[in-house]
Amino acid sequence: MSKHHPVSKHVFQVDDLAAIRMVFQRLCRAGGEVHLQIDGKDWAFPIFEEVEGRVMLGITEAERNKWKMGIGDHYRLTVFDRGRKLQGTCEVAEFVKVEETPCVAMEQPRVLKGRDNRGLVDFIPEKPYRAVFTSPAMDFCEARIKTMGSEGIQLPLYGENSVKEGQLKLDTPTTLELALELGTKFVFPANTEIMEEGVAGIRFTVKHDSQELRDYRHWLSDARNAQDRKDREVFRSGGIRAERRKGAVINVQPTLQVLVEKDPLVLIISEPPFSQRMAEAVGRKFGVAGLDYARGELVSLLKPLGVEGADWGPVKLVLVHQRLKSMSGMEVAAKLLTEPGCPPVLVVGPEEAAETKRERALAMGAVGFLVVDPFKILAVIQALDQALKTV
Repeated sequence: MSKHHPVSKHVFQVDDLAAIRMVFQRLCRAGGEVHLQIDGKDWAFPIFEEVEGRVMLGITEAERNKWKMGIGDHYRLTVFDRGRKLQGTCEVAEFVKVEETPCVAMEQPRVLKGRDNRGLVDFIPEKPYRAVFTSPAMDFCEARIKTMGSEGIQLPLYGENSVKEGQLKLDTPTTLELALELGTKFVFPANTEIMEEGVAGIRFTVKHDSQELRDYRHWLSDARNAQDRKDREVFRSGGIRAERRKGAVINVQPTLQVLVEKDPLVLIISEPPFSQRMAEAVGRKFGVAGLDYARGELVSLLKPLGVEGADWGPVKLVLVHQRLKSMSGMEVAAKLLTEPGCPPVLVVGPEEAAETKRERALAMGAVGFLVVDPFKILAVIQALDQALKTV
């Protein structure tokens, strides 16, 4: 079964129904998001379930009403799967609830199209393979491989195990050493060709008939074939529900911990160790309490802080991380903002698509969106100061 078909130079399309469903099932397993273009803007929504060619997206009734979303409406859809950006058109099928959460059931696109980044994104490894590369100053640096292709690789520019500032420079030669499984290593001269959308694209400059390049491509072909076999094995024709909704995750007991006792107190709703990291970074100026939140009534969990009803006690600002165990941070923020007397809410998360996340946060009534990956202490402190001025 062929999954990908070239349609023009550097463009491919996925038009097999099972292959398209596999894309959305992978997103479900990863607790991922689907982006919709609405009123000329890109909005990200959590995917809760994939079933028989439909995807259930976490879109609130208030959002549906705001955008006048109706049955039969069509939207431009974007997903990020295995390092590739795929786009198509989806149709609103019905409005449903998944475990009491309002969702919109979307008919999956019949075709997904994407760009192949000229041979740099043929395979995304599940194992965190290591790449050692030389900087412009000829220092040896290290990062984890994001995607691999027949002509080169991509390395992440943000987050853990990423390329740090100054370690690569556009249109500058480097030497790559790829440390793969079972002691397999490849060393290639290369050139940094792309530095955008959160990745550095590095193209091999070795001769195309070199034995090492042929050996690498043979390894890459075997890895892709093994991945395809695994995809077919884990595909569920009846559909799957996102891991964020599994009982083992939902029933995790939330824990509240005061990390720095000080006024004003900033409540951080996140997964550890982010709250601890925030306490270390801003604890000299702000009090910090961390809540490892799953689901359920939130205000009742904050009684040890003196929060009850419309009285939020020492809590003067709430930070909600975009990525949580069982629901999106945007959902938590929207729920919080309906609570009587809720202090200002600031959504935080990684830098990717920060502007659209900021627009969505502001639209729901939050004071903004703060980039915390990469983490810049001065920018974080300034954002907290500014948010507290609204109290």
